Amino acid sequence: MALPRMRLAALALVALVALVVLAAAGSSGGAKKKAPKRFPTPTSAGVPNGWKPAETRSTDLTVSTPGTVVKDVLLTDGASIVVDAPNVTIRRVKLQGGRITNFAGPRCMGRMTIEDTTIEPPAGATSTVESQGVIDAAAYTARRVKIWRRSEGFRATGHGLPGCDPIRIRDSFIKIVIPDRRCDLHADGIQGYGGPHTSVVNTTIDFTEATCGTAPFFVPKDQDNTSVTVKRLLVMGGGYPFRLGVPGTVTGLKIVNRSWVYGPIDVACSLVRKWEADIVTITSNYQVKKTIRAQRCNTEAGE
Repeated sequence: MALPRMRLAALALVALVALVVLAAAGSSGGAKKKAPKRFPTPTSAGVPNGWKPAETRSTDLTVSTPGTVVKDVLLTDGASIVVDAPNVTIRRVKLQGGRITNFAGPRCMGRMTIEDTTIEPPAGATSTVESQGVIDAAAYTARRVKIWRRSEGFRATGHGLPGCDPIRIRDSFIKIVIPDRRCDLHADGIQGYGGPHTSVVNTTIDFTEATCGTAPFFVPKDQDNTSVTVKRLLVMGGGYPFRLGVPGTVTGLKIVNRSWVYGPIDVACSLVRKWEADIVTITSNYQVKKTIRAQRCNTEAGE
């Protein structure tokens, strides 16, 4: 039996509307676009908001059992964590004045993971004096680590020694501060000194209170460093905010406008396989506010 003409027209209209809706969904990918990834801030890295330690100690903690998980510990009075075993995890730990190292002898002690951890000055202090990185030496992975108002940050070293494998730093926040009248300190946010391959992903380094230090990112030539991978790094302050003298790839590098003393970069550009960087302004919460211009790789020293 044939359908009435009016019903046929109504069905055709419904089909047409359905096609329009499907086309619109297809053009937008059928899903919401992902929000841009944010750079880490002082509140997005480190021990979680409201964190309370399960243990407090004022003496060094030496870890000598492989596979140990150290978590929810507060170390005061400059106490440090010395990792003397492989595959150790440090999670939700706060160090007030101390440091973390897995170089306990003539070798690195294998893989070490540090997560959601804060390294800050002792109680009542606003800065510290260091000659070594507050995290070293190699074969470590750092996720959501907050280094707050220390005069040194991450150190990459031990290249060629047993166990000193590549380093991975991601989603971390570093604030470097040099105390008054201590311009003898050669402060860095991330420094390579005989460093194995170092990967830095989505990390913020604020060096604006360390104008007489070295640099937020410092992996120079002629210091036995190997190579780097940099993907989404926000830097500000220092003589040159970004200093690189070894092979590597650099993408998503953001340098805060006019935050430097001499220039935005000091890079051996002939060694860089891929380069993408911008000069930017930022909000008070360390997010890119405006891109001023692209920063070409146009230097060659890398020292």
